[in-house]
Amino acid sequence: MITDFELSLQRQISGLKALSHVRELAKIGYRFVGTQGDKDSIKYIEDQLKAYGLEIKETPFRALTFEDEKPLLKVLSTGEELEGVVPLFSPSTPAGGVEADAVLIGDGQEEDYKRVNVQGKIVILTEETLGYSKFWLGTFADRAARAGAVGMIFIHPMPWPYRMSMEAGNSNLENRFCERKLPAICISAVGGLKLMHVLSTGNCRVQMETKTLLEERESVIISGFIKGTEFPEERVGILAHRDNAIAPGANDNGSGTGTLLEIVRVLSGTRPKRTLEFISTTAEEDATPGAWTYCHVHKADLVKNMKALLDMDMISVGSIVKQVERGEWPDCDPIIHPDWLMNMADEVAADLGYGFGRMTAAWGVPEEGRFNQIGVPATVFWGADDPYYHSIHDTIDKVNPNSLKALGETVAIVAWRLANQ
Repeated sequence: MITDFELSLQRQISGLKALSHVRELAKIGYRFVGTQGDKDSIKYIEDQLKAYGLEIKETPFRALTFEDEKPLLKVLSTGEELEGVVPLFSPSTPAGGVEADAVLIGDGQEEDYKRVNVQGKIVILTEETLGYSKFWLGTFADRAARAGAVGMIFIHPMPWPYRMSMEAGNSNLENRFCERKLPAICISAVGGLKLMHVLSTGNCRVQMETKTLLEERESVIISGFIKGTEFPEERVGILAHRDNAIAPGANDNGSGTGTLLEIVRVLSGTRPKRTLEFISTTAEEDATPGAWTYCHVHKADLVKNMKALLDMDMISVGSIVKQVERGEWPDCDPIIHPDWLMNMADEVAADLGYGFGRMTAAWGVPEEGRFNQIGVPATVFWGADDPYYHSIHDTIDKVNPNSLKALGETVAIVAWRLANQ
């Protein structure tokens, strides 16, 4: 049952105010870890936290960043250039690019390379389902490189390219990348149709050029604190990552960060018994090394004092937002999320007139997984089916402020109850 005080919190949460933060973050543009956009978003978020009177601490760390220029993919027989996006951490081609025959390899499994000679060629991979099962491109690229391919084209089933990752898709950061990488470009289903038509003529020679930068850079995890009045060492965490894989990143994850800042605004006027910690992470848009670093730098304190963590990621576009019950990586045991915490969130949402779903994350989990792995109970609110995910179409006009308000109300009240029970 919602108390009168909790109803007052609900009334104060504004979806439009949260949206205003999303708009400012989208204006910053590319916010990948260690970039200028990351620095600009750090300043914006810390300015907001200071304006609301929060104490701020930073956890510094170093992480691999990625920057690129617009790629070239040209079909030589027609002269047409196809729009594409370079996957995160994909290497550059040699200067001037590579010119080679393109061959269809299909799903890109080991048996596919036994029937097709790809030596010195550019392989074309396709997605069999309308989804993101090949988001982790590293194993596919390693397999193609070992067979002698010099590049990779991935045809996405949506009518626009999206940004994948050259990572292997493992939880263990030591196994983050495969031994070999390939220059790669993702194109849309529309571009794929054009490419397949040329392929059917028997003369599909392409020029491919990518220019990328990969280097380690410094960044920080931001923590803002509303100190508890009775148990200040104990705390409840609310988290959202601020980075994006491609500009403007309005939903992923401007939506989570904007809602976090709106919750800060409302709860900054309260006096909880336990401390509330608002965490802005970066380096989520890969194998979550930012959250991993935070959890291991502060592990002893977190395990002892953080009673629960609530994560918000991609919460305003697509179908119903869901909580992850089970997270799966190929190199570790499944990460089972705490049922009591998910039930608590569902009960609060139901009392407010809202409802969230449940899901299994079969290709890795967001950052709450790192907290669960060290023993901190954590849940995530995740809209994983945004069709504009990791594309240039993740724009502010897609973000629904009503969704921001609904989740903002729910998370604020759950966090308040956890801080005071």
